[in-house]
Amino acid sequence: MSLQSVLEQTRPFRFPGTAVRVTPKGDIASPEIVKAQPYLRPSVLGRSVCLSPLDWTRFTTALQEAFPDALYSRSVSLAELTRAAPPKLRLEHSLRLSDPQAATQMHFGPETELILKRQLGWQVASEGLFWPQITLGRPMAPLPADERGPERLREAQILIHTAPHHQGHARFARQMWRLLARFTANARVVLVRYPDYELLPQVPGASSSGLWIGHDALRWAHENPTRLLAYERSRLSPRAADVLGYGYRPAEE
Repeated sequence: MSLQSVLEQTRPFRFPGTAVRVTPKGDIASPEIVKAQPYLRPSVLGRSVCLSPLDWTRFTTALQEAFPDALYSRSVSLAELTRAAPPKLRLEHSLRLSDPQAATQMHFGPETELILKRQLGWQVASEGLFWPQITLGRPMAPLPADERGPERLREAQILIHTAPHHQGHARFARQMWRLLARFTANARVVLVRYPDYELLPQVPGASSSGLWIGHDALRWAHENPTRLLAYERSRLSPRAADVLGYGYRPAEE
């Protein structure tokens, strides 16, 4: 499925008071490929996102069109970390991997190898990797209302691992964030407490301005005033039934 066909099947969500257009990507220059160094930490640039499955499809389709030669692999799952046998990982030419429950690694080096080593747990050794590398947090469908919370979408992370202090890679990361911005809005949202939906005056922890919400996720939230974005269950919920969790709502309601 091409990006254009995805866009033709759905109408862009128009956020109240803001004209939001989803258009195919502009050109993104291919990054310089740098061999990862075993004892050198990469620079990591990240974005917190809340995306619906359609938002993920739009964004990842654009990624694959921008970099048709990229390789993909799933991450080692928590359950596989301590198993005796090494995880079965392989490189794919498509982002549509068989295991949707794991985060995806996007590789740009054509000579990338998945070399597994066991150090406190199984992990992919840096000896076979190249920078930059992108980690795409696993996509999740909306969760139904249950005893843990309302209808909700969870937050995910998109991380770009680059060679330390590499100006070309920093420029590449900025281009990637501009591509992400075509499918998301850094919208003004409010944090509410569940289940009473009381508005919280201040966001605990990171500012909500760092959350990028997909256009379709915003549409989904507007359809029902009880739905929450980037929902997290409260650590106090086992002892305080009146505070089960927190989540975001679009501010323009």
